[in-house]
Amino acid sequence: MTARPWGRCAVVAAAAVAIGFVVACSGPRSGASITGDISSCAAVLPLANNIVHDEGTLTLIRRISKNDADELSRKLGATPPAPPRPPARRAGSHRRPARPRWPKSCLVVYHGSYPPGTIAGASPPAVAGHYTLMVLRVRHPSVEQILVTDRLPSFLNR
Repeated sequence: MTARPWGRCAVVAAAAVAIGFVVACSGPRSGASITGDISSCAAVLPLANNIVHDEGTLTLIRRISKNDADELSRKLGATPPAPPRPPARRAGSHRRPARPRWPKSCLVVYHGSYPPGTIAGASPPAVAGHYTLMVLRVRHPSVEQILVTDRLPSFLNR
């Protein structure tokens, strides 16, 4: 029996297409990613849930800029967090140190009952309220600021 040459070519071509498809679809930027622009705030949800001790209902989650975070702090009577200090200059270095940038952050709001002292790290700590507003950094999820209030500022309802 002789093998048909086109049969082997078809099998090899099909295998090459399948391998190419798998490689293309498994790249680092394919599909939705938990740290992608669309769903980047999903990365901070476990941290937010821990902060409120699994109490309350998730009400709002969205990206927030430094200006909006500072405005939110002032409207709720808290002091905005101080900007990060620039890195120290190395001896003998002639380059200027890079300015620290505001990290990609999200605002997460939970609605529930939060008596004074319930939410660790809240600013100010002795405030009670029905809303916990958290400004959380997306990359390496961490807390930028936590606020507790009874009423949401109007600009959050846009």
